[in-house]
This record gives sequence, structure tokens and C-alpha cells, in this order.
Amino acid sequence: MDTNKSKVKGKSAPELASESRGRAPSRTRRPKKKGSATSQVSLFERVPQSERLAWPDIAAILSGVVSSLSKLMGGGIVAFYAGCQMGGVTVAITFTLSFVLTWLVGRICFREGLPNNVVSRYYIFGKKGSAVGSLIWIFVLVGVLAVGTVQLGNAILFAFGWEGEWVRWALFIGISCVWVVMALFGTKVIARMNALFVIALFCVMGYVVYLIASEGQLVDAATHGILIPGVEPLKGFSYSVNYAIMTSGLLALFAADFTRFARKERDLVPISLTGSLFAIITYVFGALIVYYGFEKSVEYFTAQGMGPTLAANAAVTNPGVSLVLAAGGIGLAIICLSQMKVETSNSIGGANAVSNLVHSLTGRSISWVVAVIGANAIGLAFILGNILEQVNAFMSYGSILTSSWCMLLITDYYIVRGRMGIGSQGIDMAKPEKSVHWRGVGTIAVVTIVGSVLYATGIVAVPFLVVAPLTMVIYIAISWALREKVRAGQIG
Repeated sequence: MDTNKSKVKGKSAPELASESRGRAPSRTRRPKKKGSATSQVSLFERVPQSERLAWPDIAAILSGVVSSLSKLMGGGIVAFYAGCQMGGVTVAITFTLSFVLTWLVGRICFREGLPNNVVSRYYIFGKKGSAVGSLIWIFVLVGVLAVGTVQLGNAILFAFGWEGEWVRWALFIGISCVWVVMALFGTKVIARMNALFVIALFCVMGYVVYLIASEGQLVDAATHGILIPGVEPLKGFSYSVNYAIMTSGLLALFAADFTRFARKERDLVPISLTGSLFAIITYVFGALIVYYGFEKSVEYFTAQGMGPTLAANAAVTNPGVSLVLAAGGIGLAIICLSQMKVETSNSIGGANAVSNLVHSLTGRSISWVVAVIGANAIGLAFILGNILEQVNAFMSYGSILTSSWCMLLITDYYIVRGRMGIGSQGIDMAKPEKSVHWRGVGTIAVVTIVGSVLYATGIVAVPFLVVAPLTMVIYIAISWALREKVRAGQIG
């Protein structure tokens, strides 16, 4: 997920790092005057009217999220594991859930004028409890970073015909070093060329669609059934839905950092619609791109010693290979440039989470360099664990974490604090912070354990069906039981 905050008013990576290390909220800082090239809004400052953005500007940020290999992979997963017909159902679920979660979470951050991680810290986690959010962010963002690194690496290996395990690992380490360097020194360059990278990638994807149509395969590409050997319809559909749920929750949490900049609350509707629509566009392009190169990709991975099922799975999860097949060296160059933007942002987001995790648990700050290197080292650990071969499990557990976070924040704000009047809406940053909001931390811990166990044992194929209602029930029940203490401010 592209979480580069530098898109807002020229904010740099080191500035982002300092803001996420648990620094005490400032009540005296004032935003710089409008028009200043370096004007910015701190994570702990409410967005002033002078810094508000028109909704198309915010929607453009969300649309840029689609320009990555991991997002294109989603289209291949939906189409090849569920089939195009049931994949259409997944697309409908994605659109609906993305819109609803983005709108509901976005409204909270708009009303508070603060980003999601700060709102969650004050409402459902607490200062030290915000380590929970950091752990979730590390798992999801660094996991996506690792997936993208492997996908880019496999595309390069395929393009140049390189073989050997040591070559593979040298390439992955080299790519990770590039992410570190770009996160430390290249964020402004990436931000300036962002639009060019996105346009170039979409041109290549459009070219792939043209090739499919010119070969008379467009109808087959849009109507085929399950193409992964041995995958049953229900299992394949569940797989695709879990991916859709994870990306929907992640989009909502990501978008909330920018919806606070909206000028009017009604602007959140077109912003949420745009983000959800581009998620669908990503699926369509991804499905067609994977279809174009599927047979040759399977041959390539089979030659590496994979069986039919593993080779088919590798072909679906590596859309970069298909893009190289279609556009050759130009396609590879565009993939590298586009992926550089997204993975630099993911590296920054992961480093921010690492910084906040260390600070929330120990009270100590770590340097930005250490945080960036640490995030990418964790990414290499994910790669060592063969994350791309375990992408089904990664997406399913990720769906538990992102959906439980969203549902917890929504339940707390709209139901518990809203309709039930247990706690107040509106963050007073002048008051001392609670160390841990045990109701929120306890709820998300229980729900995560229950959802993970049910999924791991095969009892529930789509954890969201349990996670969403269980989050609401547990949190409402605990809040009601402790309502007097919460209203008296004795507990968070």
C-alpha cells in the first residue's frame, strides 16, 4: 500500500519518522502560512482550513495505490481461483466493503482533523497500546513490501534469464537496499515523478489488453472458470474474498490519513467511491494481464522444478512476468520505476511503525536510518519465509487484522461513544493520554486469536464473517459492563 505522507505539503521521510515516534502532542505549534513551499501539518495537529484539499486531489492519491504488482496480483487471484463469474461477486464485495469502510473511518478522521493512527491511539489503543496498531501495520505493510520485492525480483530474473539461489537472494537483498536508499534520500524525486510512473504503467497495461483483443482472446480472458489445478470452487472463492477484505480494510486505514484534509464532509463520498472504483479497475487489469502470460509463466516456473499447482500459483502471483512478456525491456523498466514509488512508500510506512513500536514499548526513540533498515530487514525475513508461496495465508490473516481494526474504531465512535454515550466523541489533546485502552486492546487481541484459530483449523474459510460481528459484540458488551468507570474517566 502506498502510504507516502510526503504527498501532503512536501513532507519528507525524516519528518514523518519524527512524527510517528510517539512524540507528545503539541498544543503550541502553528501551521505555516499558506503558500509556503515547506508548509506542512503534523500528525498531532488538526488540519487548518487553509490546508484543506479539493476532493479530486485526495482521490488522485488513492487512485495511485493501484500502481503496484501486488495490487495487480489481486485481479489474478480473483479470476483464476474463483473464476470470472464468482470473481464478479468478489468484485462487488470489494467495491461495497471498500466504500463503506473508507467512508465510515474517513468521517471519523475528517471530524477530528487527525490521521487514523492518532485517532486510534486516543480512542481505542492508548499511548502504549498503540503498539498494537504498529504491529498490525508492520505485518501488513512490510508483508506487502516483501511481496512486491519478490514479484519485482522474479520479473527481473525472468527478463534476464538469471538462475541460481544465490543470484535470487543477491537480487532480493539488492532491491531491499534500493528501498532503503530511496526512503532515506529519494522521496522527493519519487513524489515529483509519481504521476509519470502511474501513467506509464497504465499505458503498458492497456497495451496488454490490446494484445489480448488482437489475438481474439478477450472473451475467453473475461469469462473463464477456475484455472488453478485442484482448487475447489468454495475454497477458491474464499481465497479471493479474503484478499478483497484485506485490501478493503487496508484502503480504509490508508485513506483515513488523507480524508482529514477534505474541505467538506460530503466530499468523503466521491473520495470513497473513487478509491473503491480504482480497486475494481486494478482487479480487471490484473486478471487480464495474468491471463495473457499465464501459459508461458507456468512453463517458466515448471522449468524451475515446481509442480503443476505451484507453477500455476506462481504464475498468478507474479504479474510482472506477464508484463515483461508483453513489453520486454520497456515493460521491465516501467515496472521497476512504478514499483519503486510504491515500495519506497511501504518502506517509509513500515519504518514509521517500527519507530512507534519501539517508542511505545520502551519510551526510547530510534534513528530514522535504523527504522528504515529494520523495516526492510523484517521484509527480508518475510521473503525467507516464502511469503509469496504463503500469500493465501498472509492475505487471510491480514484480513483479520485490518477488518478488526476498522470495525473496532467504527464500533467505538459511532455506537459506544455515539448512540450509547459511553465516552465522548471529540479528542481533547490537552488532557493526559491513557497508557492503554484495555477495552480496545483486549477486544482486538481476543478477536484476532479466535479468528486466526478458526481459519487455521479450517472451521471458517472467511474469517471476516466471524471477526466483524465478534468485534462489535465483545467491545459493546465490555463497554456496557464498565460504562460507569468509562464515563468517570477511570479507564480508557
